[in-house]
Amino acid sequence: MKNFNIKMLLLLFFTILVFNQINAQELLSLREAVAEALSANHDIQVAKNNAEIGRNNVNIGNADLLPRIDFISGANYYDNDVQMSSGINNQVFTNTSAKIQASYTLFDGFGNIYTFNKLKAAGQLAELQARYTIENVLLNVSSAYYSVARAEENLRITQELVSISLERLDRARKKSEYGQAKSIDVLSAEVDLNADSVSLLNSMEILNETKYNLNLMLNRDINLTFTVERNVNFTEMGSESELIEAALTSNSEYLLSKKDFEMSELDLKITSSADLPSLTLQTSYGYNQSLDNLSLGLYEPDKSFAAGVTLSYNLFNGFRNSIQKQNAEISVKNKELMNKKALLSLRKEITNSLLAYQNSLNILDIQKRNFSAAEQNFKRANELYSLGQLTTTTFREAQLNLISSKNNITNATYDSKLYEIDLMRITGQLVK
Repeated sequence: MKNFNIKMLLLLFFTILVFNQINAQELLSLREAVAEALSANHDIQVAKNNAEIGRNNVNIGNADLLPRIDFISGANYYDNDVQMSSGINNQVFTNTSAKIQASYTLFDGFGNIYTFNKLKAAGQLAELQARYTIENVLLNVSSAYYSVARAEENLRITQELVSISLERLDRARKKSEYGQAKSIDVLSAEVDLNADSVSLLNSMEILNETKYNLNLMLNRDINLTFTVERNVNFTEMGSESELIEAALTSNSEYLLSKKDFEMSELDLKITSSADLPSLTLQTSYGYNQSLDNLSLGLYEPDKSFAAGVTLSYNLFNGFRNSIQKQNAEISVKNKELMNKKALLSLRKEITNSLLAYQNSLNILDIQKRNFSAAEQNFKRANELYSLGQLTTTTFREAQLNLISSKNNITNATYDSKLYEIDLMRITGQLVK
C-alpha cells in the first residue's frame, strides 16, 4: 500500500509539473509565427529573391529599346624586310585607330515593344509566384501552429483522464482496505490507470514533435520551447458568390494562369513582328593614324564620321518564321484552355472548401452539445460510483465518453479554423 501511494503521488506530481511547465513557457502567437516565417523561412526567402530578379529584368534595355554604344580601338605594328635592287630595305609601319559606334533599332515590327511588355508580364508573374509560395508556406505554418495547439489541448485532456483514474484507484484502494470493494476493482483501476499513463506519455511525444515541426518551418532551433494560444475565434467568410468574386481578382494560382495566357499572346505578337521590315540607325565617329618607319614627325590623324540607315526585310528563311508563328498560336490556344480549366477548378475548390468549413462548424456545435450531455452523465456516474451503485465498467465508460467528447471538440475546433484559413488563401485574403 505504501509503495502504491508513493507511485500515485509521483505520477500526480509529474502530470502537474508537465502542465505547469507548458504554461510557464514563452507564448508564441499565430501573428508572431507568421511574422517569423515571412522573415526567416527559406522557401519564402527564395521566392522573394526570385521576385526581385523578375523586377530587375523589367528594363527597356533588355527589350532593345535603348541604343547600343561600343568603343572600338586597335593598334598594328609591321616590320618587313623588302628585297630591292639596291639592297634590302627595312620597312616599319604602325597604325592606330579608335572610334565610338552606336546603333539603334528604329522599327522592328513592334517586336521590341512587345518584348518589353512581356518583360513586365514576367515580372508580375514572378511576383505572383512569390505570393503563391508565401501563401502556401503560411498555410503550412498555420497548420503546424494549430497542430501544437491541438497537441497541448489533448495533453491537458489526457492529464485530466489520468487524474480521474488516479482518484478512482485511490478510492478503490481505500474501499478494499475496509472490505467495501473487491480486489478485482483495484486491479481494474490499476490497469486503466496504466493505459491512461501510456496515453499521457504518447501525448507528450506528439506535442514535442509538433513543436519541432513548427520550429523547423520558422527556421529556429528545433529544441526551442514555447506554448501557443489555444483559444480560437472564427471570422465571417461571406457567401459563396462573394468568395468567388474575391477569388477571381485575388487568387494567386488563378492569376498565374491568366498571366501565362497573357504572356503567350505576347509571344505570338513577338513572333508575328518578324513579318514586318526592320529599320536600324547606325552612326560612328573615330580617328585613324598611320606612321612609316617610326617617324617622329607630327601627323594629323584622319578623323571620320559616318551615319546610315539600314532597312531589312526577310523574304525567306526556310519557313522558320511561319513554323514559329503556328506554334505560338497553338500555345495561345493551350494557355486559354488551361485558363478555363483553372477557372472551373477555382469555383469547385471554393464550393468544396466552403461546404467543408460550414460542415465542420456544424460538427463543432453538435460536439459541444454532446459534451454537455457527456459531462452531466459523468457527474451522475461519479456520484453513483461513490455510493457503490455503479460498476467500474460503467464508470469507465462514462469517463471515456467525457474525454472523447472533449477531444472531439478540440479536433472540430481546429479543423474548422484550418478550413477557414484555407478559404482565406483561396480567396487571396491570407497575404495582403
